[in-house]
Amino acid sequence: MSAGSSPTKEVTVDVLPPLPKDATKTSAQPLSTESPASLPPFSGLRTFYHPASGVIILGLDWFAFGTDFLTGFMALPLMCILAFFISFILVYIVQIKWSRDAVGPALGKAFMGAFLVALPFPITGTMLGAAILALAGLPHHPVEIVKKLATPNSSKG
Repeated sequence: MSAGSSPTKEVTVDVLPPLPKDATKTSAQPLSTESPASLPPFSGLRTFYHPASGVIILGLDWFAFGTDFLTGFMALPLMCILAFFISFILVYIVQIKWSRDAVGPALGKAFMGAFLVALPFPITGTMLGAAILALAGLPHHPVEIVKKLATPNSSKG
């Protein structure tokens, strides 16, 4: 050091931004302003389809084409159209409200699910049905699906 230099000063460097006021929760809990009671079902589960969307797709498909609900000359085209529109609306609502998808992805998922429901044969026992089960994170056995839907807290962990 030279004789004319000033003494060194310590400088503090902030590497991370300050934590928000509600950051007193542990890292295992999500930082959310919502109370746990107002969270949508399966909010911690991240799958392509919300599990409720998978149940809607497979349930409406089974009801429309697995039960022979309508018979007659125009029954098949009518059931295809009704199944498409009902499933489109329901899957879109579930994806927006519970899965919290943006409008574009929710529309795409609703269209794909409605298209599968509107196919004029039951997809439940096919590879398409298995794909819906996998994309929604649902188990392969119906009893397990009901248990999983009845206890949404089991998905967290």
